[in-house]
Amino acid sequence: MITIQEMNGHARKLSAAYERSLLPLSRQTGMPATAISILLFLANNPDFATARDICQMRGLKRAIVSTHVERLAQEGLLQRRDCPGDRRKDILVCTPKAQPLIEAGRKVQTEFAQSVLEGLSAQQLAVMEQCFQIMDRNMDKLIG
Repeated sequence: MITIQEMNGHARKLSAAYERSLLPLSRQTGMPATAISILLFLANNPDFATARDICQMRGLKRAIVSTHVERLAQEGLLQRRDCPGDRRKDILVCTPKAQPLIEAGRKVQTEFAQSVLEGLSAQQLAVMEQCFQIMDRNMDKLIG
């Protein structure tokens, strides 16, 4: 049976490998890998468009997210919009200027996913997806 330490280890290794996959794009653009990752998160998840969402979903600290969001906004890659119903929040929206970086980042994400999943059959991938769905439901119950 897999232990919590092993699950944690796999999650950390996956995260580290993903960050490393962004390094060539980071070097090419001069943009930190974490900033690129945040931009891609926002582009890929428009329903989770606040700094708080990024912190919760990506497990990043507020100060780190704040720093990178500020840089992305200063570079003209993100725009802050008022959140309807909550004046304390900003909705973060990718600008048209960000599209070339987003497209390059999505290509990296696709190649990364293909590399990580290499050697798994369609059947194994389907079982893995089912397992993740069950685990997700179980974790939702534990969280409340």
